[in-house]
Amino acid sequence: MDNTTSDNLASSPLDRVRRSRAPRGQVVVVGQWRRDGATVTPVPYADAVRATGGSPIVLSTFKPPKEAPEDFEVVASLDPDDASLLEGAVGLVIPGGGDVDPDWYRAAERHPKSRNISHRRDRFEMTLLAAALERDLPVLAICHGMQALNVHLGGTLVQHLADDPKRLDHDLDTPRNRRVHGVRTKDKSLLADLLGSSATVNSHHHQGLDVVGEPLEEIAWADDGVLEGVMSTDHHWVVGVQWHPESLVAVDKGQENLFRSFIHATEEFRGRVDDEARSA
Repeated sequence: MDNTTSDNLASSPLDRVRRSRAPRGQVVVVGQWRRDGATVTPVPYADAVRATGGSPIVLSTFKPPKEAPEDFEVVASLDPDDASLLEGAVGLVIPGGGDVDPDWYRAAERHPKSRNISHRRDRFEMTLLAAALERDLPVLAICHGMQALNVHLGGTLVQHLADDPKRLDHDLDTPRNRRVHGVRTKDKSLLADLLGSSATVNSHHHQGLDVVGEPLEEIAWADDGVLEGVMSTDHHWVVGVQWHPESLVAVDKGQENLFRSFIHATEEFRGRVDDEARSA
């Protein structure tokens, strides 16, 4: 997708696509996109939120989806620069997807292997991340989401990991629930508490973090040293992982623990907000 295709948002919404944008007490999952400018409903991510005790709502800057599960709330055609969209939310999930536009991190040029770039999606996610981090809202950033989080905080990306022949093949065409390489976690870190000292994860990315933005701390690495997990040292619960835990929740207790920890953080956030409201 080029940077203009998705700006054409004229479309009749599905009957069941909610037009309200007040996700009170819900976890926002950012909608993915199609090349024709329509929303892809991020079902595995929303399912994982629901399976671990959260109430998901999908917010998208793209046109309404061509189809969506009957029991999903999807709000489409949203302004990518509207920072008010997270009002009432208790958490934010930035899912996987295409590459982050290298213009965001001032790369000299776009790598020829770059794919599925949407500057509009990037703008939307940067807007939501800025609002979430300012509010200390719990954030779970997955694959592309971890990369977007890093770029938002001033970091940069390796545009194509396979340029280094010493690295593992991280861009594997395997089922999402197949675990293919090891991950080592930092001792006494949140991921070590949730996953143990090591885990085996799936892998579907060709880019990775290079310069790590502040205040992110490196807390997990693949067997070849590629960074696989980060967390913010300035927020209650902001975590990025490079693999796809949403596809492993049903088969891996550690990945379920990760989502449950996120949902627990959203409940704590809601408690803090309620306490502040009562004392105001």
